[in-house]
Amino acid sequence: MTRLKGVSFETAIIERYRCRESSVEEALIEMYLAGVSVRRVEDITEALWGSKVSPATISELNKKSYVHIEAWRNRPLQGGRHPYVYVDGIYLRYH
Repeated sequence: MTRLKGVSFETAIIERYRCRESSVEEALIEMYLAGVSVRRVEDITEALWGSKVSPATISELNKKSYVHIEAWRNRPLQGGRHPYVYVDGIYLRYH
Protein backbone atom coordinates (compact mmCIF):
# COMPACT_ATOMS: atom_id res chain seq x y z
CA MET A 1 0.00 0.00 0.00
CA THR A 2 1.29 3.49 -0.84
CA ARG A 3 0.45 6.81 0.77
CA LEU A 4 0.09 9.92 -1.34
CA LYS A 5 -0.58 13.29 0.31
CA GLY A 6 -2.29 11.64 3.25
CA VAL A 7 -4.48 9.41 1.06
CA SER A 8 -3.78 5.72 0.99
CA PHE A 9 -4.40 3.59 -2.07
CA GLU A 10 -3.50 0.20 -3.46
CA THR A 11 -2.77 -0.55 -7.07
CA ALA A 12 -3.71 -3.78 -8.76
CA ILE A 13 -1.47 -2.97 -11.73
CA ILE A 14 1.80 -3.70 -9.94
CA GLU A 15 0.44 -6.95 -8.51
CA ARG A 16 -0.83 -7.96 -11.95
CA TYR A 17 2.62 -7.41 -13.48
CA ARG A 18 4.32 -9.19 -10.57
CA CYS A 19 2.03 -12.16 -11.21
CA ARG A 20 2.81 -12.03 -14.94
CA GLU A 21 6.55 -11.80 -14.24
CA SER A 22 6.29 -14.82 -11.97
CA SER A 23 4.49 -16.87 -14.63
CA VAL A 24 7.09 -15.87 -17.26
CA GLU A 25 9.87 -16.95 -14.90
CA GLU A 26 8.10 -20.27 -14.33
CA ALA A 27 7.72 -20.80 -18.08
CA LEU A 28 11.43 -20.10 -18.67
CA ILE A 29 12.41 -22.53 -15.92
CA GLU A 30 10.04 -25.20 -17.24
CA MET A 31 11.42 -24.85 -20.76
CA TYR A 32 14.97 -25.28 -19.53
CA LEU A 33 14.12 -28.21 -17.25
CA ALA A 34 12.26 -29.86 -20.14
CA GLY A 35 15.50 -29.87 -22.09
CA VAL A 36 15.04 -26.79 -24.27
CA SER A 37 18.50 -25.34 -24.91
CA VAL A 38 19.41 -21.88 -23.67
CA ARG A 39 19.81 -20.78 -27.30
CA ARG A 40 16.30 -22.00 -28.12
CA VAL A 41 14.89 -20.26 -25.03
CA GLU A 42 16.52 -17.05 -26.30
CA ASP A 43 14.87 -17.53 -29.71
CA ILE A 44 11.46 -18.23 -28.15
CA THR A 45 11.57 -15.16 -25.92
CA GLU A 46 12.63 -12.99 -28.82
CA ALA A 47 9.72 -14.27 -30.91
CA LEU A 48 7.23 -13.74 -28.06
CA TRP A 49 8.41 -10.44 -26.57
CA GLY A 50 10.72 -8.92 -29.16
CA SER A 51 13.81 -9.22 -26.97
CA LYS A 52 15.99 -12.11 -25.92
CA VAL A 53 16.37 -13.30 -22.36
CA SER A 54 20.08 -13.56 -21.70
CA PRO A 55 21.77 -16.84 -20.79
CA ALA A 56 22.78 -15.22 -17.47
CA THR A 57 19.12 -14.54 -16.66
CA ILE A 58 18.17 -18.13 -17.47
CA SER A 59 21.05 -19.34 -15.31
CA GLU A 60 19.91 -17.19 -12.36
CA LEU A 61 16.33 -18.47 -12.68
CA ASN A 62 17.59 -22.04 -12.73
CA LYS A 63 19.67 -21.44 -9.61
CA LYS A 64 16.46 -20.32 -7.87
CA SER A 65 14.63 -23.45 -8.99
CA TYR A 66 17.44 -25.79 -7.97
CA VAL A 67 17.31 -24.40 -4.42
CA HIS A 68 13.66 -25.53 -4.25
CA ILE A 69 14.42 -28.86 -5.92
CA GLU A 70 17.24 -29.62 -3.47
CA ALA A 71 15.05 -28.65 -0.50
CA TRP A 72 12.38 -31.06 -1.77
CA ARG A 73 14.90 -33.85 -2.40
CA ASN A 74 16.39 -33.48 1.09
CA ARG A 75 13.12 -33.11 3.02
CA PRO A 76 12.62 -35.47 5.95
CA LEU A 77 10.45 -38.49 5.21
CA GLN A 78 9.81 -39.64 8.78
CA GLY A 79 6.27 -39.65 10.06
CA GLY A 80 4.53 -39.09 6.74
CA ARG A 81 2.73 -41.31 4.30
CA HIS A 82 4.64 -41.69 1.08
CA PRO A 83 2.84 -43.91 -1.43
CA TYR A 84 4.94 -45.54 -4.10
CA VAL A 85 4.55 -47.85 -7.05
CA TYR A 86 6.98 -50.70 -7.56
CA VAL A 87 7.16 -51.95 -11.13
CA ASP A 88 9.08 -54.96 -12.34
CA GLY A 89 8.97 -56.66 -15.70
CA ILE A 90 10.59 -59.00 -18.15
CA TYR A 91 10.44 -58.79 -21.89
CA LEU A 92 10.95 -62.07 -23.73
CA ARG A 93 11.23 -62.04 -27.47
CA TYR A 94 9.77 -65.06 -29.27
CA HIS A 95 10.45 -65.79 -32.91
